[in-house]
Amino acid sequence: MAGETDDPLMLEIMRHLEVDWEWTRHFDPDDKEGIAGARAAGRRAGRALKLKITTVASASKDGRVVVIVAINQEMDPVEKERMDQRALLLIDNALRELSNGRFDTE
Repeated sequence: MAGETDDPLMLEIMRHLEVDWEWTRHFDPDDKEGIAGARAAGRRAGRALKLKITTVASASKDGRVVVIVAINQEMDPVEKERMDQRALLLIDNALRELSNGRFDTE
């Protein structure tokens, strides 16, 4: 797994999985490389978090391709509590950064 932690898409997907247990992105149908890359990054994120995940790519009403990466397992209570605490920490950090003006809201 060396070098995988440098993958920004995988890290983004991991953060989403930790907070709301899924990640979704829309792609142009011709972006086969982007679609495949997102699904591969989702699988790497699942392995890094030691979670069973599923990746799905399907057409949306607007003609774009929707890629979904989602956790596909029941959590044991200890792991669920850990993920809940991690989600609260990430949300708290985001709100703190917003209040300090670190995000451009325009």
